[in-house]
Amino acid sequence: PHARPASPFGLRLPTSSLMVTRQAIRPRAHHCRAVFISHILASARGAGNEPFLPSRIGRGGAREMSGSMSTDIDNNDVPSSFSIGGGAINEKQRVYAKSHDGDHTVSGEQSGGFDPNSLPHALHALAGLDRYPNYLSRWSVDEIDRLEVSLERQLQEVRRQKQSTRERQDGIDVLLKRVMKEDVDGTLTKILAPPFSWDEIRHHVLDPRAADVIFRSKQFKKNPPEFDGVLEGRIQVQLDGAQLEDLIDQEFYDVYSFPLLSKEFCIRVRSLIQQVVSMGEQEEFKHLNLGRRPVDLDTIGLGWINTLLFHLVIRPISQQLFAETEEFDDLDWRQGYIAGYSVNPSAPAATPRQRLVSHTDDSEVTLNVGLGEDFEGGALQFRGLRGTDVEGQLLGEFQPQLGTALLHAGRHLHEVTPVTSGNRYAFIIWARSWKSLRANTCPCCWLNRRQGSTCACICGS
Repeated sequence: PHARPASPFGLRLPTSSLMVTRQAIRPRAHHCRAVFISHILASARGAGNEPFLPSRIGRGGAREMSGSMSTDIDNNDVPSSFSIGGGAINEKQRVYAKSHDGDHTVSGEQSGGFDPNSLPHALHALAGLDRYPNYLSRWSVDEIDRLEVSLERQLQEVRRQKQSTRERQDGIDVLLKRVMKEDVDGTLTKILAPPFSWDEIRHHVLDPRAADVIFRSKQFKKNPPEFDGVLEGRIQVQLDGAQLEDLIDQEFYDVYSFPLLSKEFCIRVRSLIQQVVSMGEQEEFKHLNLGRRPVDLDTIGLGWINTLLFHLVIRPISQQLFAETEEFDDLDWRQGYIAGYSVNPSAPAATPRQRLVSHTDDSEVTLNVGLGEDFEGGALQFRGLRGTDVEGQLLGEFQPQLGTALLHAGRHLHEVTPVTSGNRYAFIIWARSWKSLRANTCPCCWLNRRQGSTCACICGS
């Protein structure tokens, strides 16, 4: 019942010998796998009034002005270094210990009752508080004290990360000022200024093929929507399925490719990232760790690109390709970043990895656009959707191309093969549905795609 027809709206299938025919997806698995990933909340940022810095675009779509320019960074709140090379993901390793009867249990300090160090215990407690009046009347005062300690610890961590995020942003703002000051001819920093018309988007951002399909759609042809209204999410873009059919190829099940960004625009974005990260290696900015982690576009003044592609491309296309299989009403959140890979991983080049292990994204839908440069290896391999019988099976691979976008379900397992020569850059946007899918699904059921008769969970209505 969950298998998609051969093509969503008549999409042509790939002809490359690297691509394998997609396998039919059978009903979702009925049993829980021991996997958990937390839904990540966007950090709030304070507003300021620095007129000469580019405005940042909030992850939900609203414009935000850059914050204050304080350089008082607490180095204790930011790790002094991040590992370079390898292909690990930034997910905490789960540690289990054997109980006396042989079952696997999370080790803790307490001999019985609520354990403040146990994530499952915390989730049970929060679910109980949500569902039952006077839930804690069943607990001893000692257990309530432990719960309070656990929640206070989490609140302290939220506050620590919030403060660290603000201070790091202040440091990046200082760095951006320096970049703009040294960019005498303005070729790099010009891209920091958000466009204000559809003509600019058509001629300076989009691949001509993508621009043609978007601006020939009925909504744009008849009466183009207000530019700011689209970027602010007040006006929803509607693209014509018949024209999308001529633009999009289906590579594998729930994985689609299409030309999106012009080559010139891709090179400008990549060049700015390289310039910013290179300056970030100067001693006064090293604590920001810009080249040792993916570069978040919102933090360096390029959030307008995330917001533009989210509302103009990701939302309307996802409604036609993923709304049924990924079961969301609409997408309402996005994060965009640049990930770099190299045969010789390097922080100054913003290429901290050589490969990336098989993983899923914390997103409903992911957009992945190739930004070059010249490289070999670094293919994207797809290994089936979580919670299906083909999970983990290699369905095929896709070689990134400059300006070409892949749009795929975030819960589709994928990996980056080792780069064997050169540097590889990718522009990635995660899109989520907080108001529909995540409002009714716990993280574990979300990750494993359980619902309906396959899910007897506390999150069920």
